[in-house]
Amino acid sequence: MNGPPVGQVGTALRAVHCLATLSRITRWYIALGLLAGLAATAMLRAHAGGAQATAASTLPNIVVVLADDLGYGDLASYGHPLHRTPHLDAMAREGMRATSAYAPSPSCSPTRASLLTGRYAFRVGIRAPLSPRSSEGLRARDHVTLPQVLHSAGYRTMLVGKWHLGDQPGMRPMDHGFDRFVGLLYSHDYKAPFVETPEKLALWNGEQRRVEEPDPATLTATYTQEAVSFIKESASARRPFFLYLAHSMPHVPLAVSPKWRGTTSSPYGDVMAELDDSIGQVRAALAAAGVAGNTLVIFTSDNGPWNAMPDRMFGRDIVKPWDHGTTGPFRGGKAGTYEGGHRVPLIAVWPGTIRPGQVTEAPISIVDFFPTLAGRAHLADKVPANVDGLDVWPALSGATANPPERMLLYDNLGKAEAIRVGPWKLRESTTGQGEARQEKVELFDLLRDPSERYDQAGVQPEEVARLRARLDAENARR
Repeated sequence: MNGPPVGQVGTALRAVHCLATLSRITRWYIALGLLAGLAATAMLRAHAGGAQATAASTLPNIVVVLADDLGYGDLASYGHPLHRTPHLDAMAREGMRATSAYAPSPSCSPTRASLLTGRYAFRVGIRAPLSPRSSEGLRARDHVTLPQVLHSAGYRTMLVGKWHLGDQPGMRPMDHGFDRFVGLLYSHDYKAPFVETPEKLALWNGEQRRVEEPDPATLTATYTQEAVSFIKESASARRPFFLYLAHSMPHVPLAVSPKWRGTTSSPYGDVMAELDDSIGQVRAALAAAGVAGNTLVIFTSDNGPWNAMPDRMFGRDIVKPWDHGTTGPFRGGKAGTYEGGHRVPLIAVWPGTIRPGQVTEAPISIVDFFPTLAGRAHLADKVPANVDGLDVWPALSGATANPPERMLLYDNLGKAEAIRVGPWKLRESTTGQGEARQEKVELFDLLRDPSERYDQAGVQPEEVARLRARLDAENARR
């Protein structure tokens, strides 16, 4: 098998040597990432038979599938006893399943901002879910994003599904390096009786409104069809591609196509079954196009389940209080900073590169996607120096089972509300207003107490002081 050129190996070794001046965590991730990158390059060249490699064969395709409000315990491979998710279960068997994967925020817009920028949302000004016609949003002139970097390197790029990072000019998907966009600019519940807004919901095609007030029951099938078409077109063009498939489900109001309605014991189960089938169609399209072996597919969720919905969601008896997923063993849910709001399933598969059947306990965050995916595309030098995420490829690929300690932040409503370092998690919260205002500090050992039932703040004052100092410092940094 032909190996990487000698000069390339020497460059990589010199780079590893220079890493001695960096922190232990960063050295570990980057050094192993370089070695894994060289191995992947060698495999790709061998596959090409020594011939002149084309861009499509040397650069991996990347597919990121993001569900909306799907809980940690919603997949059969994560312990759900009733949901039928055979395609996602197959992904877990054939690739890597993470048990400590995190959405950096417990709500949609902030997490999506982190996915694209590699930074915590409170640093980029996305504090909460954005309203239609809001002056806030992710402006392309202010931020470097993952699709911009990939597009500049020759990738075909497409967003299918929910955007929710601003609907004004300069904030839309095609302002951020996407060649194509088919989907919604915000959530499908942004209409009466759920959200009072003057803006009518529309399914967009690029910069044009394609369908006014689309039926939510058609969204999963429409998104899947567009994703499959993009894969076929990209493979035919022999171009590397980045597909960001951001499903609207299982966010309420739950909606499912007639084919899947009533196929399980609950409406939520029906939605999960159709969502799982969508993953199956996407992977089948990759295989049929002959590009599955050169494609990294990642599935995850933007936050935990909405298990404490406000009363406004129950108007006209469309949404039921139980129309949500499960957090598995974790406390809390969407909109909060207990584990249930942030801990999400994450499955990654790349045939021939990620070893099958791997499970990692390494803390991985969606904020890591930018540096990790750019690294696989040999674009690590294009990642901005101020990203919060790390290249976690050693954990995703199974190169190591024991990563070093790292820091994770729990962003919420414009600030970091909690911090995890190693097994310890410190959470700050405020209740009441005025004279009734009370601040609460909690400390949990997530390895011994993953359900966050036993507050250790009173018996671990030194750990509280250490983590509070780090949390305050991170909130002060922008």
